[in-house]
Amino acid sequence: MEKVLFGLGLLVMVYNVLYGLRLKRAAPGGVIGERSGQMLFLIAFFALAYLGVLLLTWSEPSSLLLLLLSLILFLGAVFVHLVLRLVDAILASL
Repeated sequence: MEKVLFGLGLLVMVYNVLYGLRLKRAAPGGVIGERSGQMLFLIAFFALAYLGVLLLTWSEPSSLLLLLLSLILFLGAVFVHLVLRLVDAILASL
């Protein structure tokens, strides 16, 4: 179960990187345009971290700690997606 959640979190983060690239191109400038590059860098960094955690825990036996970690990371990826959707909605309203 942990591996599935880690994998889903990684897939959501990869999607978030692609979504962030699209938003960066759509940002007209100003504060959102300036900060979108930093936001995209952090999203890509965390996507690589998800991959690293998945690889480091691949051979570990299932445990409650790994289940909680995978759940937290998956929900973190979902949170990043919700923030990106919020930024997209803000850009659409400008």
